[in-house]
Amino acid sequence: MVKKQLAVIGYGQSTVKTIIDQLYEIGMDDYFEFTALTIDKLLDRTLPKDVLVLVTSRVLQAMAKPYLPKETPILVAKRMINYANIRQLLELPDQMDVLLVSNMKEAAHEIKDVLIEAGINLNFFPYYPNADLPKNIRVAITPGDKEQVPETIDHVIDMGVRLLDISTIIEVFHHFGITDLPYHRLTTRYLHSLLSVTVQLNEEIFMTKMLRNSLEEIVDNVDEAVIVYNEEGIVHFINHKAIKLLEIKEEQLVGKSIHHIAKPSFLEAVKSIKNAYDVFKEIDQVTYYMQKKPIEIDQQPFGTLVMFREANEIQRLEHRYRDQSKRKNFVSKYSFDDMVATSGSIMHLKVIARKLAKSDSTILILGETGTGKEVLAQSIHHASPRAYLPFVGVNFSSFSESLLESELFGYEGGAFTGARKNGKSGLFEQAHKGTLFLDEIGDASGAIQQRLLRVLQEKEIMRVGGEQVIPVDVRIIAATNRNLEEMMEEGSFRKDLFYRLNILPLYLPPLRERKEDIEVLTELFIQEVCQHLHREPPYFTSRAKKEMVNYHWPGNVRELHNVIEYLMHIVEEYIDAEHLPFVSGSNFVNNTMGRRPDFEGLLDEFREKNFLTEMTSILEFLNMSKNCAGRPALLKGLSEKQLHLTDQQLRYRQQILRDFNLIEMHRGRKGSTITQRGKELLSYMKSVQ
Repeated sequence: MVKKQLAVIGYGQSTVKTIIDQLYEIGMDDYFEFTALTIDKLLDRTLPKDVLVLVTSRVLQAMAKPYLPKETPILVAKRMINYANIRQLLELPDQMDVLLVSNMKEAAHEIKDVLIEAGINLNFFPYYPNADLPKNIRVAITPGDKEQVPETIDHVIDMGVRLLDISTIIEVFHHFGITDLPYHRLTTRYLHSLLSVTVQLNEEIFMTKMLRNSLEEIVDNVDEAVIVYNEEGIVHFINHKAIKLLEIKEEQLVGKSIHHIAKPSFLEAVKSIKNAYDVFKEIDQVTYYMQKKPIEIDQQPFGTLVMFREANEIQRLEHRYRDQSKRKNFVSKYSFDDMVATSGSIMHLKVIARKLAKSDSTILILGETGTGKEVLAQSIHHASPRAYLPFVGVNFSSFSESLLESELFGYEGGAFTGARKNGKSGLFEQAHKGTLFLDEIGDASGAIQQRLLRVLQEKEIMRVGGEQVIPVDVRIIAATNRNLEEMMEEGSFRKDLFYRLNILPLYLPPLRERKEDIEVLTELFIQEVCQHLHREPPYFTSRAKKEMVNYHWPGNVRELHNVIEYLMHIVEEYIDAEHLPFVSGSNFVNNTMGRRPDFEGLLDEFREKNFLTEMTSILEFLNMSKNCAGRPALLKGLSEKQLHLTDQQLRYRQQILRDFNLIEMHRGRKGSTITQRGKELLSYMKSVQ
């Protein structure tokens, strides 16, 4: 089937990205090829033939028309608020004054009407660029336009970008004469959103019931499963958690006798508990922590409050408390929203990865250096049932074998010289119930591979110097930029470990295979760096854009970010081709009034990693070598300087030097050579000594 052409044009990048994600999620990529544009980029792009243009508002329709052929059909999208994200709105006091912030006047007033129709009982004050700011308002609501929120606002509730209404989706199909509509897929997201808000509204109704019945004692305990019944045994309240645990329906209980509970074993357990006592009870082979308290209203006996939860949930809460209080750094910083892209390959990858996130099976991420493997790993964790539990990562290239063993598995007190007196838990223990990310798994030594295999098989570890077996429950995500199948053939990677890891494989394509992402990532990185530097973004010439797209990006997204950060430090109003550090024969740095690249920032980064001496020695060795130098020669040269590195450690440091364009690494036995930039860094270091 020949796919139809659909162009989505929005005011901001986040809006376009969200709508494209929605179209992929409901499977419209089976029928259409998408072009994603913000209105300011329309002038620079030629749209495909026979395209349908979908604009996100009538204002954008008027803005886009002058730049489109007269015969181009334009459809103005009908959009709905993302009901799954309005929980915080329901928690605001009735009639509270709030600022409703959008990037356009029309959108602000439209969203106000939609929220009022949805029953959100707040006083909305629409706000948009150049609008008057009402005084004394401290809370703002916005559909993804947080950058427009005034600095005077104390609290911002981001509902997220508005989604396409299902009627607009159907209009798109009808425009192209597609009659065989996939209704089952089109309705799934909308039903899910409506169900989500229904649950939220129901919780508000239940809260109102509690207040109306004067059972304020329950409010402080709503995290538990709760049942309240009066002196006659008539049930007055039951919350969602109790309904779920007891596998019953609310209408079977409220207003009826407690004896109507579907589980007689539960009722027997409640009867056996003395008032004001809390105990552990086993009911149908499940252990519960249960509390039973008498309730008085106006100093008169009213009835009984029963609170309960599964015992293993208490263990999870304890783990979360330990994680938040002792290991606050073990959290995922990235979600799928941070994987900014417009390419079909990444969009498809995100759809697949979201599905795999729901599983507990091991994932193996394959991709070159700098493609964003850890961002993908964190995004999977963030979308998984373990999202609120630890995300712990370890890079196998950064540690020697002996140190890595103690890092992974921990050690008992006195296990070796310098060990802590009370021992130390390893990363497997610290990731218990969460996700452990094994980065650069291809650099694991044979001994570490053997221990990893046992952990994956037995789900238990033993600390270095210890005798006690410790059960662990972790979801493993591994990643590598190496060809593990070739390594298996060479005998440097265990086949049994490979097949334990390669259960759910994901391939992260390099930047050169998804060139359409270069522009959107460039814009994102420019915004981030310019905001940090408090400067205006420069202008990219067409020559510079062409060079950016044609460059092969061996360091991928990481290298692109480094290039943008470099440019934002040295250019003023515009960026031309000769400003790009990778352009052959570039002498821009030497012709900018003596200014140098940000070598101090680079040296500071090496100092933070405790790599400065090793990095400098590698560069000096390569600078003295007339030809390329392989790793054996480098290891020998470093050893003569009393710098003893393993092969894996040297490879990791070479990759960092390559990412900063200080050396070039060649395939096979050709080894590495120092670049002109690497020589300039050495000269700079001598000049400041």
